[in-house]
Amino acid sequence: MKTTSLVINDLELEKLKSLISKNKIKTIPVTNQYELLRIKDQEVSIVVYNSLKVVHNGSEASKSIINDILKKEEGYDYILGSDETGKGEWYGPLIVVATALSPQEIIEVRELGVKDSKTIKKPKLMELANELIKMKFKRNSVRIFPTKYNTRYKQFKREGKSLNDMMAWAHSKAIQELLEKIEFNNAKVIIDKFDYEKTEYRLEKVDKKNLEIIQISGGESETSVAAASIIAKYLFEIEVDKLNEEYDIDLRSSQPEDIDPKILPNVAKTHFKNVEKFI
Repeated sequence: MKTTSLVINDLELEKLKSLISKNKIKTIPVTNQYELLRIKDQEVSIVVYNSLKVVHNGSEASKSIINDILKKEEGYDYILGSDETGKGEWYGPLIVVATALSPQEIIEVRELGVKDSKTIKKPKLMELANELIKMKFKRNSVRIFPTKYNTRYKQFKREGKSLNDMMAWAHSKAIQELLEKIEFNNAKVIIDKFDYEKTEYRLEKVDKKNLEIIQISGGESETSVAAASIIAKYLFEIEVDKLNEEYDIDLRSSQPEDIDPKILPNVAKTHFKNVEKFI
């Protein structure tokens, strides 16, 4: 059996404690100061840490308990989430990913260990992304490569707009295209908030019948957004690898001054100050 970990919330912890009491599931003493709870009863083996990380032995009995306590999104056919990556890097593309997860898929994704991508180291993130892609749930990506990014950025700038306008355009495009791929009676869209008004403006044309759209700070606390973020970061790394191979460079360990000025616009975001002065 494969050991599995995920992070639960306070409400789910209380549900777990109630389930233990109700079903008289055996607990044993914790082994160190980092552990909150240990459950050991026949095939069930679960450890809950103070951080609310849960590790279990992967048995059907353990998975059944975890599945019973996890919050289920009721009343929606799909919960969509969108997030971007590449905004802060001077090199590589800007990538926005939108995911559409059914309530059951949200449970399955959480059981993979999906959480805020900022807390996941790169090797684990790449591994998780591969597992997510294998699940084949509905998703969509918008990839703006440096040459197109630079042209579009200048166009937005001439119109008196900013990078946030371009990001809002990319998020709305990813979401609208994904909505066209799914059928639903009721769905929810969650966006990791960066500019409420500009995103609202870009989403004006979306048919909002039976569709709830929410912009929240710290959106990666929502599973669909966290999954979108992990896939976006995975795609960013893949695309950077392709640029490195195409131009025989190493963007991750280089500075703009290390790169031939003729190819900089093909691999870098030229409005970044550390790039601009070498163009």
